[in-house]
Amino acid sequence: MKNIKVSIVTPAYNNEKYIEETINSILNQTHQNFEIIVVDDYSSDKTIELVEKFNDERIIILKNKENMGAAFSRNKALAKATGEYVAFLDADDIWLPSKLEQQLNYMISNNYDFSSTDYGIINEAGEKLGKYITAPKKITHKKFRKISWVGCLTVMYKRSIFPDLSIPDSIKKRNDYALWLKLSEKANCYHMKEITACYRKRGGSISSGSKIKLFKYHIALFEKLYGYNNFRAFLMASRNTIYYFWKVFAYTKKEKA
Repeated sequence: MKNIKVSIVTPAYNNEKYIEETINSILNQTHQNFEIIVVDDYSSDKTIELVEKFNDERIIILKNKENMGAAFSRNKALAKATGEYVAFLDADDIWLPSKLEQQLNYMISNNYDFSSTDYGIINEAGEKLGKYITAPKKITHKKFRKISWVGCLTVMYKRSIFPDLSIPDSIKKRNDYALWLKLSEKANCYHMKEITACYRKRGGSISSGSKIKLFKYHIALFEKLYGYNNFRAFLMASRNTIYYFWKVFAYTKKEKA
């Protein structure tokens, strides 16, 4: 398994506060055969300077000439990837040290091409909030059309099943969900019931205006990914919203002390 290379996709935009911790959580992995593809989305802070200080040949830095959004950045990184497997980690989240080793072993031993894992929740200071998110054992494309079941920071897939994976750059939000929808057309996602990562919950509560914007982004996702008319996309987004509240209730668990 040591010979298996993993390409890690990390889009970054003004993440100077967290990027070092994120990169260190990758460099400290028990599985050391990887490349980290950091795509800086025209940051105005010291994000890219902090990444360059690591001086590790496994870190590949790509720079957008203007702010293009996460979809463009992920597509750019995916086009550059050379690993047998691809994993994702946003520039403010972190992995636990054995994440790659555990997940690779899980996938290879079971012959899975697409997987995810449980993940914990931390605050902006990195403190645990005492809960984690899980998902069903097997997630089909049909299930993914109802809701995005997985956390981006836990997804891994075998690159050969979808070597030219990309999504429309115009999908500005929920573009990670668009990736899972496309991947699940090629392979079922199998969920490993182990916490391997921590999602950083940032900011305050979402305002009603922001919730409306998020709903509109869901509508746009189905319009741009599948070419649905506005009414059909609205119905899909409405179903997503219903399943989201059910998912929060059913799949958010208390983390053991």
